[in-house]
Amino acid sequence: MILGIGTDLCPPSRWRHLVERFGAEKCAYRILHAEEADYLLGGNRDRLAERLAGRWALREAFGKALGVGLDGWSWKELRYRNGRTRAEGALAGHLEGRGVHTIHASVSHDGDTALAVVVLEG
Repeated sequence: MILGIGTDLCPPSRWRHLVERFGAEKCAYRILHAEEADYLLGGNRDRLAERLAGRWALREAFGKALGVGLDGWSWKELRYRNGRTRAEGALAGHLEGRGVHTIHASVSHDGDTALAVVVLEG
């Protein structure tokens, strides 16, 4: 049974600006689990802003699917890699308490738009 659906769009240009202003590492580690940040920072730096925008859109979409927005959960406890999404720590316990057993997510990029869709299934 579907318990929540969320979508979000995020422009990579916003992340390009943040990376230029604060640095790639600070931006990545601020919103991502260290392993996810390491993965992005170890890849093609020309696509970093695009990929950060996708990860941010994913977190926004997840919060919408959960019905709480960005409040009440740690962004770093949601991990996305190679098309797979999982929750860890307190977030995993919170999802279990709500009856969420599976997180389906997809991230896509085109031009100056990153799109994420999240479906929470119980």
